[in-house]
Amino acid sequence: MLSWQEFAEYAKELKISSEYVEQNREFFNKIDPDYFDKLLGLQELPEREIETAYPDGEYRRLIFILLVAKYPQMKKIYQERGYSMLHFEEVKQDISLWLDKSMADTKGKIAGIDFRLYNWESMIFAGETLQFGRLQCNRRHKFESKVGCFVNSAGEIEIRKVDGNCKDALFSFDDEAINIHIPASGKLLREDCLKSLKMMKEFFEQQAVDYKAVVCYSWILDPVFAEITPKSNLIEFQKLGHLYRMDGHDQTDEVAWRVFDIPEANIAEIEKIPCRSSMQKAVAAYLRNGGKFCEYGMIILRSELETLLKN
Repeated sequence: MLSWQEFAEYAKELKISSEYVEQNREFFNKIDPDYFDKLLGLQELPEREIETAYPDGEYRRLIFILLVAKYPQMKKIYQERGYSMLHFEEVKQDISLWLDKSMADTKGKIAGIDFRLYNWESMIFAGETLQFGRLQCNRRHKFESKVGCFVNSAGEIEIRKVDGNCKDALFSFDDEAINIHIPASGKLLREDCLKSLKMMKEFFEQQAVDYKAVVCYSWILDPVFAEITPKSNLIEFQKLGHLYRMDGHDQTDEVAWRVFDIPEANIAEIEKIPCRSSMQKAVAAYLRNGGKFCEYGMIILRSELETLLKN
């Protein structure tokens, strides 16, 4: 197990608030080193076991410390692969977004990381999720949705369901793609997104990855936002590509967590929270009227990406 001095040093390099670090000192000193090392070597964490051992949200502290322990590995991977240190400096700050989120979730009590984020952050620390300006993406990705892009009789792009990879499609299930993610780090401006896409395009071409499209899977892509927040930057982001609904992916609780810092779309709890933004007001009103959010996918074909970046 790493020492407290190592933990504090790595956290500083990750630009984590010293307040968050110090808040975890007492907890750190109580961790069983053998148990910690065992967990550090696992692909999947035993959630029930950990929650039993560290109840009342204290497990968040353990997950935070586990992730920070992976920092030397992260630094080594970026150096060995010759990745840009600029991108390294950007992506390593992602953990602070979720520490802030934990503080909001626990009303300022626990600077830690929720279980649902451990695998995501582990991908960042393993160099499998990279950051290019405003957006992030996977290092490699096979398209996950069983749909394909076809040209219809009017010469327009049409998305249809497919059983598997379809050779007749311009792009379909299991084809190579750039999979983008949207960190909660500020406004989602079209100009910033295009800059990020340009950097990604250049990176993947340097890596000789023969991708066919850029894809995204997110609650942010739900077209209902065009109705309830017509002036939102989300709408401009949605216009970058072709949208399709991902069946069976209810994202209502995810939206409540992201927008209001509560774990479920509980109207009674939401009503207790003062709405500080037009987004919160719109989402609260929509949920109050029984609205639900779904996950949608977005596809930008490679040829379309090149056109977008020229404009």
